[in-house]
Amino acid sequence: MSSLFSKNRASAALLPGNRFFVRLIELEPDNIASQVSLAIETVSPFPSEQMLMGYITSADNKWALAYAAHRRRFTPEESFAWPDDCQVVPEFLALLGQRPEKGGILIHEGEDLLTALAWNENQPLPKCVLVVDKKDSSVDLLTKEIIERTGLPSTTPVITTTGELSSDRNDSQLILNCNKGKPFQLSSNQLDNADIRDADFLSTRRKKERVNKLLWNTARVAVGIIILSFVFEISAFLINWRSNNLRLINESRQSAVQEIESAQAISARITDMNTKAPLPLEMLAVANEYRPATVDFQRVSCKNNTQLEIEARTTNASDVYAFEKSLKERSEISFVATKDMRARDNFTTFSVTITFKPDALRKGVKNK
Repeated sequence: MSSLFSKNRASAALLPGNRFFVRLIELEPDNIASQVSLAIETVSPFPSEQMLMGYITSADNKWALAYAAHRRRFTPEESFAWPDDCQVVPEFLALLGQRPEKGGILIHEGEDLLTALAWNENQPLPKCVLVVDKKDSSVDLLTKEIIERTGLPSTTPVITTTGELSSDRNDSQLILNCNKGKPFQLSSNQLDNADIRDADFLSTRRKKERVNKLLWNTARVAVGIIILSFVFEISAFLINWRSNNLRLINESRQSAVQEIESAQAISARITDMNTKAPLPLEMLAVANEYRPATVDFQRVSCKNNTQLEIEARTTNASDVYAFEKSLKERSEISFVATKDMRARDNFTTFSVTITFKPDALRKGVKNK
């Protein structure tokens, strides 16, 4: 790679691999960062505060691929060019996704550099990483050198690849790519470990990212509230507009509504009259139907729609009881009472109160 690094905005700065020395470290379960730091200090002639270090671990946390470079390997101008909001990692990490299934050697031929990675069959991370300048070596020489360093058989399969090494972000993951090969992904938990910059810088950046995330979420909530308020305003406007239209329609139909209400009132009145109005003539007709020939009605009064009072006289007193008995047998009548019987001048006068069942009376009238 001819340039110092290639970067995708807010993703990663990929540094030339020939600036680093690389070690594969077998890990114990705890204090991984301390184990990596101690291993680098053991093989490095420089104290750790003068080093730029990073590492990645295997999925089972049993192995770590550590890389380090002296700060002077990068000029101040180069260091200042690294964006604060992206990861700074060696570019050979982009080749880790193309590990041969049964182990082997992968050689990437870049614009200026040759990068070789060698895997044992059962190791998830490369046993050795070598990066050399193309003008100082070749694919064959680099293959021979890495076989000698790793002790791999001379028959070890060698895969060669070309293409630009690049990076991208997917949510919280960093995705490193090489041409159309399988990408290598770094999860959010691995990003700071893989970054070669100081722990203080990374801690400050994490705090800044948390603040930025909080501000971003606050802005999103604010925008959501504004949009929701706008939706409510539009809804209120539409509801008010619809309400006004309905009011105008109702006002325009008021005369028709009044006519309908008037017709309904008349209909209700007619229905009420049919169901509640007294039936004096019908009640009198029932009473007269069972009146003996000797009985004359002198006075008839209708107290309400259920009761009829008759004052009568007869020349045969026994007809009074016959009259009462006949009335009691009618289904339309619920009660009959005779009172004030008096005998004078060959006549017997009396009063009879007849209580009718209105529904039965109306039904009988309707059937007729």
